[in-house]
Amino acid sequence: MGGSTNTVLHLLAAAQEAEIDFTMSDIDKLSRKVPQLCKVAPSTQKYHMEDVHRAGGVIGILGELDRAGLLNRDVKNVLGLTLPQTLEQYDVMLTQDDAVKNMFRAGPAGIRTTQAFSQDCRWDSLDDDRANGCIRSLEHAYSKDGGLAVLYGNFAENGCIVKTAGVDDSILKFTGPAKVYESQDDAVEAILGGKVVAGDVVVIRYEGPKGGPGCRKCSTQPAS
Repeated sequence: MGGSTNTVLHLLAAAQEAEIDFTMSDIDKLSRKVPQLCKVAPSTQKYHMEDVHRAGGVIGILGELDRAGLLNRDVKNVLGLTLPQTLEQYDVMLTQDDAVKNMFRAGPAGIRTTQAFSQDCRWDSLDDDRANGCIRSLEHAYSKDGGLAVLYGNFAENGCIVKTAGVDDSILKFTGPAKVYESQDDAVEAILGGKVVAGDVVVIRYEGPKGGPGCRKCSTQPAS
C-alpha cells in the first residue's frame, strides 16, 4: 500500500518482544521483492481508505499478491481458514458471496456519528479495475518494488526509513542545505516563522522512542 514509516517501528518492536530475528534489512529485502499494488493518501489525492475498501480492502491486496506467487498459502487466519479458503470467500475478484460484495460496497455517507451501524451508504459498484483502479495487479503495479526503503549514511549509520511511495521521481536524488532542530516543536516554530524555505532539508533530532518523550507522532511539521 505504500505504507507508513510507522509500520517499521511497530514491526521491529513486536519482533523484539517476540525474540524474533527481524531487522530493517529484512524489511528492505521484502520491499525490493514485493511490488506496490495500492496507493492511498497522502501519497496520492486520488484514493483514500474508502476507495481501498471499495476495491476489496487488505484481502483484495492479498489476492493480487497471491496471484503473483508472493504469499505462503499454508498459513491460516484467526477463523481457522487457510489463505486459499480466505481468498475464495472474501477476495472480491473471486467470491460468489453477495453478502461479501455488499460489505465491500460500503461507502462514506458524509454523516458525523460515533454510533456503530448508524448509516447505510453503498457504492453502486465495486472497484474491480486492476489495471487503473485503486488496487492493481502485478502487471499494472504502481511500482515493481515496495513503498519503503532503507537508507544508510552519515546521518543514519544504522539505517533509516524513507517512504519511496511518496517521493516524486524528480527528487530521488536531492541536494539541499540542512536545517537541524532539537525537537518537533522547534521545527514547527521555524517553519511557521518562515525560517525554512523550499529546497531546505529539515532534520529533527531526539524524537525517537527515547526522545520526545515517547516517540511522538511527528505529523505536525509536514502539515505546517
